[in-house]
Amino acid sequence: MNKGKILMLLILAILTFSCQKGYKQEYKTFAEFNEKNERNKGWFPPIIHNDVTDLRNVSYLDPLCAFGKFNYKNSGFYDSIFSANEKISFDLFNNKVEQNIKLKPNWFLDLKEFDKSNVEVIKKEEFYVLKNKKDKTIYFILSNSIP
Repeated sequence: MNKGKILMLLILAILTFSCQKGYKQEYKTFAEFNEKNERNKGWFPPIIHNDVTDLRNVSYLDPLCAFGKFNYKNSGFYDSIFSANEKISFDLFNNKVEQNIKLKPNWFLDLKEFDKSNVEVIKKEEFYVLKNKKDKTIYFILSNSIP
């Protein structure tokens, strides 16, 4: 085999395996997140306010999927977003997670072991967004899988 074919196979192998691991993003503050380009920000729902901390996300292209979370301080801001958007059932959020369970990172919410009485769920554009009012944490999933 000539060097060109070996190089091409190596490049294809690297691209294939790098896409399967997912693209990880972590930011400690809004300022750090805000420095990133719009393509990176596109893996987060369009509800990020300047008070957020500990933003995390892992995204995949095949299947199109992203898991993420962040903490917030300004309850009023997020309460207004959740009241202005149609609420969806927790079961729909859970179904999206279950459909992509093999990709779910270990830091994402364990849906079987938490108190559902302190949560609200909405759909914002293509994101399924869960707000844990007690912990002031937002969890989200982007998924193109059919419910």
